[in-house]
Amino acid sequence: MEICPPRPAETAERPIRIFLNGAPVAVSQGSPYGLRELAVGYLLSEGLIADRDRLVEVREDLGRAEVRVASGEGVGEGYRPLHRVTSAGCARSALLSEGGRIGPEARIGSEAVFDADDVLACMEELCERSPRRNTGECVHGCGLAAAGEGRLLLVREDIGRHNAMDKLVGQAWLDRMSLSDKALLITGRISCEMALKAHRAGCPVLASRKSATDEAVRRAEELGVTLVSHCRDGGLRVLSRPERICG
Repeated sequence: MEICPPRPAETAERPIRIFLNGAPVAVSQGSPYGLRELAVGYLLSEGLIADRDRLVEVREDLGRAEVRVASGEGVGEGYRPLHRVTSAGCARSALLSEGGRIGPEARIGSEAVFDADDVLACMEELCERSPRRNTGECVHGCGLAAAGEGRLLLVREDIGRHNAMDKLVGQAWLDRMSLSDKALLITGRISCEMALKAHRAGCPVLASRKSATDEAVRRAEELGVTLVSHCRDGGLRVLSRPERICG
């Protein structure tokens, strides 16, 4: 066995501090790049921002690994700002605690339909366009595809699958891109909070190369999100709301 000393080329992980209107909201362990879209995506998933027209500015400080978001929406009534520590492997946030209170009226009703071959092609493209994964770094990739197109519109990476999705959703929101006819593709497993993040983003389809938990499938079915797992080797499994996958 060879014991190697740490090298600068090893995968980077840092505590990333997120502020909203000067109030500390979270400390997220993640990759120290794409901090602007990470912060915006996280705040969207927490329900702390929603109106793109009321966003004032997003300032990132790469040296301090801090992001400060200013919005005219402010912090929701009854919300108590605090540092929520979210690890690279598990998102401990208000999303899970509030997820059980999402009613049927919030169900996604998108009629977008995706061809199974297009989903597989996009998953292959995601792996090819994930440069840090391809150089051996332990990161997750997240991609965005539109219905009727077998190509990706956006790709983002992070050591945490939650962060990778937050980065992509945050960038799409900053670009004023609707996700109502889009699919999110991820390289990691689909857990319950990942399904909830897709729902909060208004995205009707979430697909992964890996598996999904039973709780993720249950909540996705309730909330109108189509879950697709095991997208690899020419096959896939549709676990909820199968009407959005054809072929």
